[in-house]
Amino acid sequence: MPAATNRTLRARERNRLSILNAARSVLAADPDASMDDIAAVAGVVRRTLYGHFPTRQDLVADLVRAGAEQFVAHLGHIDVHADDPGVELAAMVLRTWGAAREFAPVIELARRGAADAVTLAMDPFNAVVAELIRHGQRRGIFGNDLDPGVLSRALESTALMFLSTGPTDRWDGDAADVAFTHLLLLGTPVDAARAAIRTAQTREGEA
Repeated sequence: MPAATNRTLRARERNRLSILNAARSVLAADPDASMDDIAAVAGVVRRTLYGHFPTRQDLVADLVRAGAEQFVAHLGHIDVHADDPGVELAAMVLRTWGAAREFAPVIELARRGAADAVTLAMDPFNAVVAELIRHGQRRGIFGNDLDPGVLSRALESTALMFLSTGPTDRWDGDAADVAFTHLLLLGTPVDAARAAIRTAQTREGEA
C-alpha cells in the first residue's frame, strides 16, 4: 500500500477517534448537544463528521460499541462453571462497575434513540451471564428458577437502574451494593450473598 494511502487512513482513523472522544464528553454534559457542537470540540468540519457518521444515531451506536469494547476489556474471564457461582457473579460486578459507570451517560443516551445498539452490544455478555446463572441454579446456589436468559436481562436492567440513579445521600455508588442486589434477585439468601461479596472483594483486591 502506498505511503500516501497509509497516511490518509491514519488521518481518517485519528479524526474518527477525535469525534468519538468529543462526542462522549459533549453528550455526557449535554445529551441534546448538536452535531455541530461535537464537530467543534473534535476540531473537525461538519463534512468530516458526517463523512464518518451520517446520522446522530450512527454516532451514538458507535459510542455504544466502543463502550462495550472497553467494558469487555475490564470483564476478563468469567468461569461459567465456577465452584461458587455467587462469588463469580459478585467478582464480575466488582471488576466491571467502574467501566460501566464511565459509559453510563452514553448508555442512557442510546436508550433514548438507539436502544437496539445497546441490546446488540450487550448480547454476548448477557449470554455468558445466563450460562453462569444456569450453572448456579443447577448447583442450588441461586434459588430463582426463572429462565436464565430472562434473569440475565433482569440483572442488566437492574444495573442500568443503578447507573441512571447515580450516587445519593443514601447510596454512594458502591459496586458491592449492586452485586448484593443481583444476588438477591437470583434468590441467594442474604447471609450467603454477603459472604460471596466478601470473598469476591478479597479476590479482586477491593476489601
